[in-house]
Amino acid sequence: MIKAKNNSKLVFKNARIIDPCSGFDNLGDLIIEDRVIKDFGVNLLKNHIPDDAQIIDCERHILCPGFIDLGANIGEPGEEFKENINTASDAALASGITSIVCMPNTDPVIDQIPIIQYIEKRAKETNGVKIYPSAAITKNLEGTQLTEMGLLLEAGAILFSEANKVISNTKVMKQALTYAKNFDATIMISPQDPDLSKNGVMNGGALANRLGLPGIPKVAEIIQIERDLRLLESTGGKLHFINITTNDAIIAILNAKNKGLNVTCSTAPHYFSLDETAVDEWKTFAKVFPPLREYEDKEAIYKALVEDKIDIISSHHTPQDQDSKRLPFEQAEFGIIGFETLFPISLDLHTNGKMKLINLIDKLTYEPAKLLNLNTGKIKINAPADLTLIDINTPYQLILENMNSKSKNSLFDEYNVKGRILCTVVDGRIVYSEPSFEYN
Repeated sequence: MIKAKNNSKLVFKNARIIDPCSGFDNLGDLIIEDRVIKDFGVNLLKNHIPDDAQIIDCERHILCPGFIDLGANIGEPGEEFKENINTASDAALASGITSIVCMPNTDPVIDQIPIIQYIEKRAKETNGVKIYPSAAITKNLEGTQLTEMGLLLEAGAILFSEANKVISNTKVMKQALTYAKNFDATIMISPQDPDLSKNGVMNGGALANRLGLPGIPKVAEIIQIERDLRLLESTGGKLHFINITTNDAIIAILNAKNKGLNVTCSTAPHYFSLDETAVDEWKTFAKVFPPLREYEDKEAIYKALVEDKIDIISSHHTPQDQDSKRLPFEQAEFGIIGFETLFPISLDLHTNGKMKLINLIDKLTYEPAKLLNLNTGKIKINAPADLTLIDINTPYQLILENMNSKSKNSLFDEYNVKGRILCTVVDGRIVYSEPSFEYN
């Protein structure tokens, strides 16, 4: 990793600048000064280059807003042996991610102001990726008593989630939606009915039966979504479903949007690039929650992204140490690391799925920024200079051991991909540079 010189002026020239917010997609230049975007456009440097600026020739590579990741597990506090804020920051920046929302299932749970303050303090000390804490909806993620949402929002919580849990008590979930609406706060749910998914370790079906493993049926997702959509219809407010894995879920959410409900959804790359057969021979690196589904659902998620029926792509970064994964399948922990595979795996939607590149970048930048009410995720004059520079043409291989995450639980080792992150900028500072990428 290469840190930038202490220079308040940066100039990116000869870049293909893509900004989904404005629809700008053209070859041009961009100037950063005092942590913000000073100007950008076509032939911007034709007559003048700012004095004392650090010049970066982008060689026609993609320059776009930095990615914003909705659902990351960063390990700290409580599981620093799996990941910590320093290693999570390094891995995120190497992935072109400039902002992450960390999940509340830490130890202790993010349900009190001092925990939010701790995370914000550690993020400032790291001085890398921007970290926005999500707070628990219920105290200790137990699903019974609501947290003090108003106070947690004032302290810095950006949304409310139960991480991989849901609130099984319908009355409590209705109260949560009502309470959150009063503060214009977003509720984010990973939808899996707790009774139907209890003790399940992979997708329910013929393969699970053949392997002798307890399954999580697809209906567990749709039942939870339909219940929560009914509650949203009666309460109003904002609801986001993370980690969508089934075609039925897409249909239900689209119907709710057509009714005018304020609902959005996201999925992760492993749900549109892998299916349940990755579990074959009890491969624990393929044990994720929610589980990898059948081929048909994987294809449906892929198609829904291309057709703009899913709003956001997030990493679902869940680091696990070797001792947690190298166990019998039923005992192994759920999870896969996702930062450094987020864009390379997602790029297939463009290269093979024929999705417009600007639309793909939108799902990684402006759409999550809108959901979180952040003034990032866009290339705009006076907006924070959070950017990533990407080579989408040169093939390379994902090598697990070379990844920056402290844990190495990934199924994408030795995958041949494109989409290498060349450079990441946060608040006008080059905080990551790919070793082979040279600039003055």
